[in-house]
Amino acid sequence: MDLAFLNAVYANGGPYVCAYLDTSRTAEEPDRETARRSRRVCEALVDQGADAATVAAVAGVVGCDREIAGRHGQAIVAVRGRVVLAEELPVPPARDEAAFTALPDLMPLVVQFAPGIRYVAATVHCLPLPYAEPADELEVACQAGVWPGSAVAPGDCHLMRGPAVSWLDGAGQEAADGIAALACSTDAEAIVLAGIAWVRNVLADNLDGRWRKRTVTCDGDGYPAPRGRALMEEELAAAFEGRLRSADRARVDLFQARRTGRHGAVEGLSDAVAALQRSQAGTLLLNVPVGFPVELRVGVPVLRTGPPEADPGPYGALGFCAGPAGAAVIRAAVRTGAELIVVPRDQLPLTDGLGALLRYAGPERAPHPHGPAVG
Repeated sequence: MDLAFLNAVYANGGPYVCAYLDTSRTAEEPDRETARRSRRVCEALVDQGADAATVAAVAGVVGCDREIAGRHGQAIVAVRGRVVLAEELPVPPARDEAAFTALPDLMPLVVQFAPGIRYVAATVHCLPLPYAEPADELEVACQAGVWPGSAVAPGDCHLMRGPAVSWLDGAGQEAADGIAALACSTDAEAIVLAGIAWVRNVLADNLDGRWRKRTVTCDGDGYPAPRGRALMEEELAAAFEGRLRSADRARVDLFQARRTGRHGAVEGLSDAVAALQRSQAGTLLLNVPVGFPVELRVGVPVLRTGPPEADPGPYGALGFCAGPAGAAVIRAAVRTGAELIVVPRDQLPLTDGLGALLRYAGPERAPHPHGPAVG
C-alpha cells in the first residue's frame, strides 16, 4: 500500500485532533444517532483541551459527505481549525474514539484500506421490457474500485444493454471489450464476474487471455448496490478474502527468502524502528490483528495547547511520549516513503507483528537497551 495520501496529514505539524466514529445507518433514526455520537466526541475533545475551531471543523464533517447504507465508520484528522483527512471506513470502529494529541494514530485507518487490490466488478441481469418476456433484454453493470476501501467509496457504475438474442452474435464480445477497457484504464489486477451463469461464462470466454487468467466468477448478482456502497460487495469480499496484491505477494516471498538468509530484512518492533530511523525500510510488513507489545518512547515535549514546535524532520517526531507504537510507525513510514503490506498473522507470523524489507545493505540490528525508542 502506498501511504503517500497521508502526507498532507503531517505537513504542518500538530497538535492534532484524531477521531474514529461509527456512522452506520442501521439505527432506527440514523441521523439522530450520528449527531449524538458527534456531540460525545466533540465534548471529549474539549475536555482534552482541543481548541474550539478545530472541534467545530470535526463536527462539520461527521457523517455529512453523503448517505451510505449499512454499517460503516469514519476517520477524521484536523489541526488548527482545518480538517486534513476525512475518510469513510468499510467497518465501524469497535467504539468511538477521539484524541487531542501530538501525533494522530492512523494505524486503524490504514489497516482497513489493505490490501488495496484494484479490480473491476461486472454483473449481468435481466432487464424486462414492457409487454415482453422477462429475459428479452440483458444489462451488464460494471464498476472499478480498490478493495476494500471502495466498499464505501464506489466509483461510477457503467451500464451496457442489449437483446438477449444477440448475446452470442457479438453483444457478448462488445461487453467483454468494455469491461477489459475499464480494467486497463484503472490498472486493475482482477475482474470479478457475477450474475446469470451462462452470460457471465460468455463474458469470460470473450475476454482476451491476459484478462481471462485474472478473472474470478462467482454466484450472486450484487445489483443494484445499496446507496453509497460498491457493486457486488459480498461477492468481492468472498473473492478477495485472505488475498494480497500480486506485487505485495512477491514482496512477502522476498521477505521470507531474505529472512531465511538473515540479510536484507529485519523483524520485530525494535529492529524495524531502527530501519525507519535510517530511512532504510523500503516496505513494512504488518500483522493483523495489530498487537504491538509496547508503547514507543520518543523525544517529543509534553503536549501543549500553544503553537506547535517546528517539525524536526522525518525522525525527530515519529511519535509522542508514552503513545501507541502504531502511530509512530505509520508516520515514520509516510515520512520516509516506505510502503506497507498488511499480512494476516496466520499467513506470515512476525515477531512483534512487524517486519521490514530493506532498501540497502547496512546495519540490520540496532538493539535498544530500554526498548524501542525514536527521537
